[in-house]
Amino acid sequence: KPSANPPSRRGYAFKVKRLAQAPAFDGETEWEEWPVSMIQLDREPSRWSAGGAPVFARLAYDDKNLYVALQVVTFDAGKIRTGTEWGTDDGAEVSIAGKDGTYVLRGFAGGKLQCVTDAGISTDEASNLENAVQYVAKPFGQTRGGGRSEWAIPLETLGIQPKSGEKIPFNLATYRSEDGI
Repeated sequence: KPSANPPSRRGYAFKVKRLAQAPAFDGETEWEEWPVSMIQLDREPSRWSAGGAPVFARLAYDDKNLYVALQVVTFDAGKIRTGTEWGTDDGAEVSIAGKDGTYVLRGFAGGKLQCVTDAGISTDEASNLENAVQYVAKPFGQTRGGGRSEWAIPLETLGIQPKSGEKIPFNLATYRSEDGI
């Protein structure tokens, strides 16, 4: 039998809610500080459905920042890798189109943040954004659990002035060492 074609990429506009007050950066993503709906992220790069623990995101903005909150669930929280090697250690990636190119931020379960030049921005541009972003990561649970992270990405550093109805291309990805995706 011929194999089936993988599902198409999800490329849709998601409406991001404007916050009246910035969330606290404490690794908690409760409704009181993140009053926006959770989005369940696809986990399988091939686009086929993947079984296993889910990954959730919350997105918001204000006049200064794009806010991202992630909750990555694991079956064994003791296996979370806290290093800083993408594709080996647990982490999340936010890719966002700025005025002068695409910025790629990688936040790791151990609390480290990197802005890399993989999408063509200069080392100086990457360094400027890395120094401007607020990022915190925090584990939860003893056995079953996972990690939460919060990001405040300054739009001005990206050359973006937020306007109602504006579409800003960005992508979220996670890597969970427990199952290698």
